[in-house]
Amino acid sequence: MTQAQGPQPRLQHLSRDDIVHLVGDLEDATIAAVLATGATYREIEQALKWAGARPDEPRLDSEGMTPRAEQVFDIILSDPTYAEEDPEGPG
Repeated sequence: MTQAQGPQPRLQHLSRDDIVHLVGDLEDATIAAVLATGATYREIEQALKWAGARPDEPRLDSEGMTPRAEQVFDIILSDPTYAEEDPEGPG
């Protein structure tokens, strides 16, 4: 039997720094809540894609979005710092 060559980076347990790298410097409680979901890198990316959609854009079909990604989405949107930021930037 052949052993895997170590954990895949996007599937291993994420640290606080990993979460900050993905979502930005949000409130500590928000970072802790995202960590507590146990979401993977990919699930957090999926939640951010949803959260970053402009109001006039149709959101991606939620079909296939994992429950943890949905939790992360809700957590991110509830953070006051995230709500103040403009994900599209100036223009």
